[in-house]
Parts: sequence; C-alpha cells; structure tokens
Amino acid sequence: MAVSANTQDLQWHRSLAQKWFLALVKRTMAAQLSTRSGSKLSGQKPGSAELDLNRQMTQSNDPQGMYIVGADGTPYGFTNDHEPADISRLMDLGLQRFRAQPPRPVTVTAEEKAAAFSITPPPTAQVLQVFARIPAPPNTCSILNNGVGRDFCWVYADEQKAIARAAQGARGSVFALPPTLVRRIARFHLVDDVRGTPNMWEASEVRTAQLTAKILSPTQLALSGRFVLKTARGNRGYSGTLEGTLELSPATGQWSRVRLLADGTAFGAGTFTPNQPPAPYRLLVGFLNTTLPEARIVPPEEVATYNRTTRYQSP
Repeated sequence: MAVSANTQDLQWHRSLAQKWFLALVKRTMAAQLSTRSGSKLSGQKPGSAELDLNRQMTQSNDPQGMYIVGADGTPYGFTNDHEPADISRLMDLGLQRFRAQPPRPVTVTAEEKAAAFSITPPPTAQVLQVFARIPAPPNTCSILNNGVGRDFCWVYADEQKAIARAAQGARGSVFALPPTLVRRIARFHLVDDVRGTPNMWEASEVRTAQLTAKILSPTQLALSGRFVLKTARGNRGYSGTLEGTLELSPATGQWSRVRLLADGTAFGAGTFTPNQPPAPYRLLVGFLNTTLPEARIVPPEEVATYNRTTRYQSP
C-alpha cells in the first residue's frame, strides 16, 4: 500500500502519527548505520544512497524521502532520490528484505484510528488549489525548474460573506476584496515553490497587494489586481498582475468556480529553493476551486510549517 504525507506535519505536529513516524526514522537510521558493517538486512555496500537519511538528519534535521516499511514499523528501505530506475531498485531491495524479515502482526487501536493528524480547515472555509509554474525555463538551468509547485489556499467564511454582500451592488461597479484574503494570497501563495519549500513573504516585504472585483452580475465577478513583493535587502522579489473570474452563490457566499492567475517576474533564490533560472524569470501562480478530498486534509504550507493558523488567518 502506498501512502503519502506531509513530512512537516509528521515531524512537528504533536500526534500519535508523529510518534510512530519519528520512531520509524530512528529505526531506519539505525538500520542504515548497520550497512557500514555489511549487515544482512541492508543488502547493500557501505556508502550506498541509503546512508543519505543519516546525512539529512545531521545536516538539516530533515527526514523527508521515500520509506519502505512494515506495518509494525520495521524499516526495509529509504531514499530521497526520484529517478525511476533508482526507485525500482529500492523497491526490489525492500521486497527482498521484507521476505527475509517479515513484520510482526499488529493491531491498530481505536484511539489511533480516531487521532487527529493535521490542522484542517474550518468546515465553512473554501479551499482552492494553487499551482506554480516557470514557463519554458532555459535548458541551461536545473531540471527542477520544470516542476510544478502545489499548495492549498483557505478562504474563510467571513471573507466569502463579505464578497457576496458586495457583489449585490450595481453592475459594473468595482470593490476591493477583503484585505485579509488579499494579503494571505500575497504573503503565502505568491511564492516560487517549484523547486521545493519556499520562503514566505514577511509583512514588510509586501510592497503592493491589490485585488479588486468588478460586478458582472450578482453571481459573477471579474478579478484584477497587482502585486510587488521584495525583501528588504533586495535579493529576492516577485511582481506582476492578477486576473481572473469568480462565480458564487449570493445566498451562501460559496464559490462555485474560481480562475485566478498571477503572472509576473521573479528573481532571487529562497533558502531551500536554489538553482532558479537566471534573473529575471517569469513565474505563474494559478488558483482553482477544487473538490479533491485531500484539500480538506492537507493544510497550506504556511500552516503546516508552523503548526498553527495565526499568521495565515490574519496576515
């Protein structure tokens, strides 16, 4: 069975899942240390890629990667590589280890099944998918720039209701979207997460953040705006425009269809996102409504990182 999870949530969120995962990390590190003496469990020579977890934890306290593990927590393999051939070899090796040392039967308790895992959005919140892309990056830069950044954006009920009330105005009139929503988008979602975990913008780094709605009808709005984000040292920035449409229910305030695109120019490297294209480079960030079940489970990067919603809800 394949399972994916947010390492930050598993590493920092105080939960039963965290206790289980961190115990697995320790056992995996111990099993990998044994490869230096060529244990039968490892099946690999000293200095193999599996030793990477020990280096990761020593250098940055970072347990992210792919684990092969038994139901009882027995470790059978680890890698933080993404090459298909390497993953295939690891899976073959993990299967060999599994057959040589099968896991013990375990019972999952009712408490474990009912335990909370992540900080989840309020039931009344709207959740949007967020995608980031660097269109046509130069062939000379890192292949990681061809990736897709992904996140979820929460829109709170009071913000939805404020927009629904304003949408009852005269057709053709324009109103500003709630400042909490605009600044949340700017600080925590107009980021370059294409190559990894991005730096969020501090409040003082939001030089300009404007997003307005033109009333086309009580149920349809045209969105437009602009943004300028820049660090105090001027070593990283992103500026551009926002354009999109929003369809909503006047009665509930719920958004039935959202299409919002940030199109701008970025420069500079983040702490964990080096190897960006030569400055300046074009960065696109798109927002879409979603009904994916994981949208109600996986929190936004900002929330997962700090294990709280304080800054996110009131940016």
